[in-house]
Amino acid sequence: MSIQWPLVFFTLFIGLGCGTFVGSIILTEWYGKAKQIRTVSSLVAIVSIGVGGVASTLHLGHPERMFGALGHPTSGIFMESMMSFLLGLAIIVYLLALRRDASAGTCKMIGTVGAVLAAVLTFVNGDAYVMASIPAWNTLILPALYLASAAVMGCFSISVLLARTANYKVATTETAATIETAATTEMIKRATLIALAMQAVVLVAYLVHIAMAPYPDVTRSVTRVLAGNLAPLFWGGLVLLGLVVPAALLTKFYTKNNEDMLAKVGLCSVLAAGVAFRALMFLLGSSIKQYF
Repeated sequence: MSIQWPLVFFTLFIGLGCGTFVGSIILTEWYGKAKQIRTVSSLVAIVSIGVGGVASTLHLGHPERMFGALGHPTSGIFMESMMSFLLGLAIIVYLLALRRDASAGTCKMIGTVGAVLAAVLTFVNGDAYVMASIPAWNTLILPALYLASAAVMGCFSISVLLARTANYKVATTETAATIETAATTEMIKRATLIALAMQAVVLVAYLVHIAMAPYPDVTRSVTRVLAGNLAPLFWGGLVLLGLVVPAALLTKFYTKNNEDMLAKVGLCSVLAAGVAFRALMFLLGSSIKQYF
């Protein structure tokens, strides 16, 4: 199957927006840290989701066809559109609550509802491709990969926002604010490494699925991924940019003085890896129709 670029960027930006919002809610509402990023992270999330929505309409050739697709409630397009709308609405309500200085409990409740919707939307994005007619896609490991990708992108997005927030830059003196900053940064760093480890595990599981999937064919074989014409995309995009580079930035090259730059480089790296993963998925999407 050829790469469907509008769908690549649709799911990429949806994953970025959902990951950013969930990460912000966990950090600010559940742990009570870095609350000054709540507004900007929510705006980043809703803009990203909006960009993804625009990209999805381009896949139809004529955007007006979206209205026809929305007339079928059981379709994947309807589910994704409805979840995107509900999440966008939840984020707007959350922003209004922040604007009106709502109580901590109210903001936490609204944010948690939005975070659940974001996680579900990310899963639905991946689940829409689970098809029995395409062996490489016929597994729930695929939506799990979408969740892992969103988590990694969200962690780096939050890291960029934290690094760019003046109140959360490490000071030169040992103050209470400096200690809180260091603890928050360490929390995000640990969460990012855990997300990267989970992504690596799910990626290996996906390779195992491809190897064991019924109706084996060279177009969707593990050999093609690991040593064939898809090897540069896999090793360079998914492994190097998606795992090795981000992990190295957080461990070997990480210092308090360069966290802003490393966060930006890491975000660009995992975004490129997200594109590579989705492109690889489409290139493995051959059908079993030749068997019938």
